[in-house]
Amino acid sequence: MRTLLSQFCESFESVVRPLLDPLNASAQALLEASPNLPGKNVRAELLEVRHQIEALVKKVSEQQAYVLLFGPLKSGKSTLMNALAGTYVSEVSSLPAYPCMVYLSHAPERRFDVTRYSGKAERFTDPSALYMYVNRAHTELADRIRSAESKNEPFDPALHYPEAIRKVDVQIPAGELEQSGAVLVDTPGLYSRMKFGYDRMTKEFRDAASCAIFIVKSDNLFLEQVFEEFEELLGLFSRIFLVVNLDTSKRDLAPDGSLVPSLEQEDPLRIIDAFESLAMSQPLKAAADEGRLRIYPVDLLRAAAHRLGGTDAGEPARGQANFDAFLTDLTEYLNSTDYLVSFLGDSLKRAQTLLDDTDALLQHPQVEALERETEELDNRRQDAQRRRHAVLRLLDREWRTAFDELEDRLAPAIRDRARVVSEQTEKVIDEIVDRWFGADTSLQSLVQDELVPALRAYQENLAAFVRVTLDEEVLAGSAGVLLPTDVAADLYASGIDLGEIGKGCLDRIERSSSLRPIATPLTTAQIPVRRGLLDWILFRSPAKVRARLMGEPLAPSLRMSVESKMRRIGKEGRDAIRRELDLFKGRFFHETVQHVHRHVVGEYAKAAVESLCDALHERDTFLDGQLEEVVGSLMERRKVLAHLATLRTAAAHAGTSVDELIAEYGATEPERLIQPAPAGGLPPRPAGTPSDTIPTPNPEARPMSTPGPVLHPAKSIPGMPVLEGGDTII
Repeated sequence: MRTLLSQFCESFESVVRPLLDPLNASAQALLEASPNLPGKNVRAELLEVRHQIEALVKKVSEQQAYVLLFGPLKSGKSTLMNALAGTYVSEVSSLPAYPCMVYLSHAPERRFDVTRYSGKAERFTDPSALYMYVNRAHTELADRIRSAESKNEPFDPALHYPEAIRKVDVQIPAGELEQSGAVLVDTPGLYSRMKFGYDRMTKEFRDAASCAIFIVKSDNLFLEQVFEEFEELLGLFSRIFLVVNLDTSKRDLAPDGSLVPSLEQEDPLRIIDAFESLAMSQPLKAAADEGRLRIYPVDLLRAAAHRLGGTDAGEPARGQANFDAFLTDLTEYLNSTDYLVSFLGDSLKRAQTLLDDTDALLQHPQVEALERETEELDNRRQDAQRRRHAVLRLLDREWRTAFDELEDRLAPAIRDRARVVSEQTEKVIDEIVDRWFGADTSLQSLVQDELVPALRAYQENLAAFVRVTLDEEVLAGSAGVLLPTDVAADLYASGIDLGEIGKGCLDRIERSSSLRPIATPLTTAQIPVRRGLLDWILFRSPAKVRARLMGEPLAPSLRMSVESKMRRIGKEGRDAIRRELDLFKGRFFHETVQHVHRHVVGEYAKAAVESLCDALHERDTFLDGQLEEVVGSLMERRKVLAHLATLRTAAAHAGTSVDELIAEYGATEPERLIQPAPAGGLPPRPAGTPSDTIPTPNPEARPMSTPGPVLHPAKSIPGMPVLEGGDTII
């Protein structure tokens, strides 16, 4: 039969379960991200919320009744678990005192699922293998705790040791649990050094619609330390059963020296009365008066032996009635409308709390930092793309043409300067020739000592002018080229300083390299000479006459007197020399202008184009690598944010749906929860009925006299608590 409660459970699961995948995907994305990614530390908290939601969904979907057992170490928790399960749960009681939750439920085959704080899970089928595994994990955990303590850091397993065991799900054929939907939860012992396990337990079962059993040995009942954490537990659970574990075999020493039964054996209620009168704190007293705290003195060892059908099974053990009363009260509470309202209301409150936790994580400062960093990276990506596109446009530009314009622009000034220098040089050469005819010097002296230096001076003068003109043009900015506005903008965007490139290229051009060797401007063969009578008589050729007069053609070093020059060369020779020099000067001046212009300006333009292209290629490579790095980081962050956005959407949808569930079931009368669900949903509420109220248990509600709600279909087992229609709760 489909009840209103089962309808609620189905709706609740369909609303809350969809959060698991985006939570897990977000945590996995953070795990795979780079270590320096903002938000990495949020992963542990996301996994924590996922774990809580998964446990909540499982509890509601399977309509599980959690029964928590807690108390100091060696207080008898495992013994009580054996008694409640109706079987010897060695798989639980033999585990080391590891600070994790142990969930015990029935399954046809034995299996043990170990879940870590990181979310990883492993399955065991052999109890001894599980024992050794947990034992090794316990040693490693202790080392990690000591390491954190050495740094004065409060130990948090989610941060300091994510591989720590969070819980162990023990599923075994467990006798009395076979027909039940209840789950026994063995909690970490109180007051142990690894107290974080207890702290996690109190957080995990807040608003979990669970009842709790606190076990304490009678020897420790009056120790104030035992109840230091108890008052906090009163705020977690609507009902707590305090089981005082007695040792009825204990003996006291009589005055005559004989051993007599102790007070625990003879009258255990007197111990309870003394505790209530003398040692119970005000919060505990108030809870007991309200009926939220009930106390039972039980010899757990004997009760468990009787329940397991041991040697004492033939006759009831002393104090068995107290255990039966405890079991009956536990069953009546779990079958009461009070518990049903707690189950439904606390499930909704827990869902709201976890949704609030999820929302808080999505607004975590590290998530906000991740969003800011992603926005900054996107801006950097756009900037890098803009700069790289500028570089690519510059690489596609024909820069040689731009520098050819520089040559053309400088050419008129160079020609004007060459014309002035040429005129000056011509005058100098004319003066040199005139001086030569008035001096007793050789032709070689005329050529090497006078004409070549004059021509060299012409070269140097022109080269210096070209260099100065080029320097002025280059150093004025933009390397001497005229740039359109868009090209100048691209150079600025790409980070290329064309002016610096121009300066560097000028520095590499050596001034002396623009000077060419000067050919001999005048040879003996070009100078006519007059032959004397003896020359005619001896048939001396003009060449021999010139050789005898001036010296060898390649080295005319013979000194010639002024009188000899006038007589043997004369005006005709002087005119011939001038004509030859005019021809040489014409060629020399033109070639020098072309060479200096081409060498100085041309070499600069060539070097500037090469340097600019090299700089652009280097910049392109740098920007390409930078862009690849930025895009990689950006995509990594966007991936994480996409999962977080999906989680945000899912959480918002779940929040709206939970509000709808509260509106739909908030004012439902408890008795109606176990009735058949109406085909068309819940009927309209009466006028004035609040629609947004989470159901809360009535402190004075009495257990139903009729069978309670169906938590799990089962048949009745004699001696076990009963749910609706004979269903067992434990």
